[in-house]
Amino acid sequence: MPRRIYFLTTEIDPFAQTYQLAPFSNHIPAVFNEKKQDIRIISPRYGFISERRYIIREVIRLREIEVEYKDEMLIGAAKSAFVPNTKVQVYFLDYLPYFGSTTKSLYTVRGGRFNQRNAEKFFYFGKSAIENLTYLYWQPEYLFLNDWTSAIVTILMKTVYKDEEFFAGMKTVLNLINPVEMGTVEEKHYRMAGIDPEITEGYENNLLALAVKYADEITAISFPDSDVKEKINQNQQLSMALEQEQKTVKYFSLSDDSEEGWRALSAQFEEYFNIEV
Repeated sequence: MPRRIYFLTTEIDPFAQTYQLAPFSNHIPAVFNEKKQDIRIISPRYGFISERRYIIREVIRLREIEVEYKDEMLIGAAKSAFVPNTKVQVYFLDYLPYFGSTTKSLYTVRGGRFNQRNAEKFFYFGKSAIENLTYLYWQPEYLFLNDWTSAIVTILMKTVYKDEEFFAGMKTVLNLINPVEMGTVEEKHYRMAGIDPEITEGYENNLLALAVKYADEITAISFPDSDVKEKINQNQQLSMALEQEQKTVKYFSLSDDSEEGWRALSAQFEEYFNIEV
């Protein structure tokens, strides 16, 4: 039986790219798809991503995705496309107030400073990605969450959505690529997503550390120019959370940026997900 994997990412090559997350979000889903796994991606539809160039189409049942956020009902949409030269389906979350900008920096503003709206934007992305499943009538086995921009989903699934039967049995996998750089998260951001800020005690302003507490499983990837173990050690609160919560990280590594290197990395993940081809 193919694995059902919901792959949350805030960038994919060639649509949007700022660091290693983008090529990872292209190569691994493509190989999984080749091997007949049911893997689907969801990502923001930034204002600079051309719907015409990438043939991004409207999906009737995803035209109005209602999400309770900031004590009101926000209405977004999800459109569909394929990663170029593959059959990997991408759902592009379309919500102009958060993702309509045409700047390609994604997470920073002028001067290289982190955008102060990062947490607000990406908490909305995480909650909308969850709600999108109910509109698709699709129940994946795994929610694969890449870095801090989708880490809120581990928390939401164990708090806001924990008693909803539709989501029963779904596992969250928190995947760490760059666990050092992340935007500022405040109490108000958790409230926006409907999460009681009291659960953040001991992990204030460290989203990844809190996400570790709620994640079912944790993976991490080192790239040729980036040692993820070193980065985890640099994030003292994250390291402390792993120890206190007695969580184990499954480490992977990309040897080089060749097709063979990517397929070797994919093979590591196939073993992790116990995929039989």
